[in-house]
Amino acid sequence: MKYTRLVVSAVAASALSLAACSPSEEPADQTDTQTTTSAESEQAAETDVTFEGGVVRAMAEDSDMTAIFGTLVNHTDTDLQVESFSTSIDAEMTQLHETVDGQMSEMTEPLTIPAGGEATLEPGGDHLMLMGVKEPVMAGESVTITLHLTDGKTIDLGEVPVRSIGAGDEDYGDLGSTDHSDHAEHEGHGDHAEHEGHSGH
Repeated sequence: MKYTRLVVSAVAASALSLAACSPSEEPADQTDTQTTTSAESEQAAETDVTFEGGVVRAMAEDSDMTAIFGTLVNHTDTDLQVESFSTSIDAEMTQLHETVDGQMSEMTEPLTIPAGGEATLEPGGDHLMLMGVKEPVMAGESVTITLHLTDGKTIDLGEVPVRSIGAGDEDYGDLGSTDHSDHAEHEGHGDHAEHEGHSGH
């Protein structure tokens, strides 16, 4: 009997020892920690950038394009490089647009929001453009916008209101419909110059 008890005790102690050192549990904890840390590092603090006066242009029912304007304010001490953006709008293309020599075109370099400064998105200047929109966004709705930075981080700008912006509310300077049509052909959208019922975004 004493021998049997010794064998049982030895087996039990061995089982406890193996359980305490189980390789299947410890790495799992490490993996969870690594995943959480990775998610945190990829998501920039929302307060790093605020979107002041942000607005999404309401669309006409026969249009498949819209634009986003406002002022991106950088509250950090580092320049932020925006390479793309995403929204809750179902669109075929989202592009960062700029105006060079009176011509609207897709940016070839990231949009810089300077440290402690701001980047203005406005008609006839830099702006966020959406093309091939599946369902028109209408005044009174809201759209969520997320910026994607070159370092892999993302910045959630939250919900931005959709408002009607008439041609009289925009200043395109000397930018004419002909120039804008050239840009439309560049993007493969021949009616780009006429979207929203005027010559701009």
